Order: sequence, then structure tokens, then C-alpha cells
Amino acid sequence: MISYASIWAVVLRHLHVWKRDLNVMLFGFYWPMLDILIWGFLGAWIQTTQQFYNYEIAALLGVLLWQIVGRGCNIMANAFCEELWSHNVVNLFSLPLRISEWMLGVVMFYIIMMSMTTAFCMLVITALYNVSMWNLFSTFLIFMPPLFFCGIWLGFTCLQIIVTLGKRGVELGYVVGWFLMPFSGAFYSIDILPVWAQKISACLPMSYVFQGMRAYLMQQQDPTAYLLKGYILSILYAASALILFAYCFNCSKRNGLARLTD
Repeated sequence: MISYASIWAVVLRHLHVWKRDLNVMLFGFYWPMLDILIWGFLGAWIQTTQQFYNYEIAALLGVLLWQIVGRGCNIMANAFCEELWSHNVVNLFSLPLRISEWMLGVVMFYIIMMSMTTAFCMLVITALYNVSMWNLFSTFLIFMPPLFFCGIWLGFTCLQIIVTLGKRGVELGYVVGWFLMPFSGAFYSIDILPVWAQKISACLPMSYVFQGMRAYLMQQQDPTAYLLKGYILSILYAASALILFAYCFNCSKRNGLARLTD
């Protein structure tokens, strides 16, 4: 006979975890909300926009360029999470390894992984869509560098959370980069956002890069002004994030790195 009490006990056990664990709450509510925001705003923009010259390549390039930020952010976060999950973080930093060396290693890993991901995505795009590889690659190179610094900024911001909270902060760390996605305008113009959201977008270097990309492809405008703003903000944010991460790591190390794996 099936025991319904046992079944309900299993349900209650996971409901209690859901109630206590921020990671599970984010998994259950944040990611569905993100999909609603992204595709809802995209639909609203398409409905109100009359001119869609070069929209296909602009949309594909928006997806490709966002990988540098969002996926790159997760790659760097994973580099530290892997040490936490394998309970290797104490052993790793017991070696004669400076935190600056580890940070440079993570950035190099980020560059290698994103180079491979980008090459793969470009091959898929040119195989499935009527898009010139040369046009895609040349335009990508124009707008990628400031987004690279954005990836460093958000990646080390994630790492600040994880190195402070440990395993309990992993999901929250992953959310950081994707939380800013609706305000970055990767897939639609930020003009479609509410006024309060546009004020957030004005503080994000990614929003200027994506605005410049669409202006360049869809309206044949010079993107230099957008790129300059993107470069200045992204470099400032990346430098601040690197310094703050080193500070958070040293504070966490004084308190004991072993606590991060609990």
C-alpha cells in the first residue's frame, strides 16, 4: 500500500527547503519573471517599431554579444564555485598562489572559453541564417571590447557575493548578470522600457553598446558616441569590481575560507 503520509512528508521536506533557501526561491520565481520581461518588452518594441532594416543580423548579434556578458559572467563564477563544490578552496589558497594570479587566471580562462563559444555560435548562425560571416564578425569586433570589460565587471561582482556568502550565495551570484539583462537592451531598444527602468539603463555600459549596435546596423548611424560611453563606464566598473573582489576575498580569508563550503 502507498503511504500518503510518506508522500506528503517528502513534499513538506522540500517545501521547507524552498522557504529557507534563497537559491530555490530565485530558481522558482526570478528566471520565469526574466523570460516574461525580456520577451514581453521585445514584443512591445516590435509592435511599435515600423522600420526593421537589418533586423535579423541585429537580433542575432544581440544574442551573440550578450553571451560575452551573461555567459562570461557565469564562466568566472563557475571557476570559484568548482573549488567550493569539490571542497578544494582551502587547499587551493594554501598554495603559494596570490589572489591577483588567480584573478588573472580566471580572466584568461574567460577569454579562452568565450573565444570558443563565439566561434561556435558564429558557425551556427552562418549555417542556419542568411548572414554573411564577414559582416557578422567585423561588426562583432566593433562592439565586443567594451562588453568584455562588462563581463569582467559582472563576473567579479558575482564572485564578491560567492566569496562572502559561500554556497548559500551561488544562485544569487548567478542572478547578478542576468538581473541587468532587461535593462541592457540586448534584444530591444531601451526606449520601450518604463521611465524608471530607463534611468537604470543609463547607468549600464551595456545599454550604450547595444544601442550603438542597433543604430549602426538598422539606421546606419555612427556608433562612436555610444561606444565611448560604453568604454568609459565598463572600464571604471571593471577596475572597481576587481579591487572590491580582492578586498572581499582577503576579508573572507581572515574569517576562514572553510566556512564557505558549509
